[in-house]
Amino acid sequence: MDLQITEHRQLTAVQKLAHDWRALHDAAGEANPFTGPDWALTWLDHFAGDPRHEPCVLEVRDGDRLVGLAPLYRRSVLRGLATVVQPIGTGSLWIGPYEQPALLTDPGCARDVARAVVGHLCADPTSWDVARFALGENVPWFEPEWLPDWSFTLLQRRTSPSAVLRLEGVENVYAGRRNLKESLRRARNRLTRDVGADAWSVRRVTDPAQLPAAFDRLVALHGQRAQLRDGRPVHADIYADPRVLAYLRDVVTRSGEHGGASVYELLVGDAVEASQLVLHTRTASYSSTSGVSDRAWPYSAVTYLLSLAVKDAQDAGHRLLNLSTGPNQAKLRWTDEVRTSQEFAVVGPRRRSKALMVALDAHAVLAGFAEARRAHRV
Repeated sequence: MDLQITEHRQLTAVQKLAHDWRALHDAAGEANPFTGPDWALTWLDHFAGDPRHEPCVLEVRDGDRLVGLAPLYRRSVLRGLATVVQPIGTGSLWIGPYEQPALLTDPGCARDVARAVVGHLCADPTSWDVARFALGENVPWFEPEWLPDWSFTLLQRRTSPSAVLRLEGVENVYAGRRNLKESLRRARNRLTRDVGADAWSVRRVTDPAQLPAAFDRLVALHGQRAQLRDGRPVHADIYADPRVLAYLRDVVTRSGEHGGASVYELLVGDAVEASQLVLHTRTASYSSTSGVSDRAWPYSAVTYLLSLAVKDAQDAGHRLLNLSTGPNQAKLRWTDEVRTSQEFAVVGPRRRSKALMVALDAHAVLAGFAEARRAHRV
């Protein structure tokens, strides 16, 4: 296969790929919403103006046909001493819901695309010190043979697990999960008992014109959720940073224009008391952020809203619903299937690159501590 690669370092050039990018994402049957253009292009719109963030998006074609796209950027770190090529969405600005950026490939030539991407970057190793690769669901592992020679150093850097609820070929997702089914029944009964059958309702917001307002309500409830105490699980307010909030609002708005986002809401009277953001691809749904008021907490409101998302995903013929990355005991109520995505790093052959890798690792540890503090901030 004779693949051609074009490297785009200008935002305007990357934006022109949006139509073909989305078409490949749909045709490939991707379950991962983060490999489509909405998350990456919006990130570049918001953050590529930083002189430390230069787009490095690799377009891979077989003739006229787009068969792969690597949404990367070059990041200057350690006060300009080192250059890292890494997936868009990763880096010093922590964007919690941007969970699984990865390489997008046509399933029929995924390994060839990954090999071509690695080969393209390794052909000019003087322009970077470390290149990080998140390979995606079609390329489960980095093959050392993709490297030009052994002067490059390959490292396995990170494994991201996510709980996955399989829907394809499953008639009853609650089979063997009696406690979950009973919890949902109790939620409905308690709401009816406490406020009356006609006083509560649920809705799914998908209209692009209404999604921004629904997202704003979710953000407010998410903030309330972060303030809950009395022994309830601690959650971070991932929208506390106004830059992250502005970015994610734009992502949801853009995704909603082609059916890529829904907000499920629980209403008591006219007041929205719980909210769940769900992302969609052509073949799958993805449970993202949620919010709940103190009033709605006793009703397992978010779990109940998620049950509606599961039903809608089944009705849409989706093959799975991803319950997002990270450990959470509540996810085990739905499924015990865990899938992992892998991230690898290639260190360039120059001595300075190998020396800088040690400093980069120390920098990453410190950044990890900072991220952990943010993740547990209330």
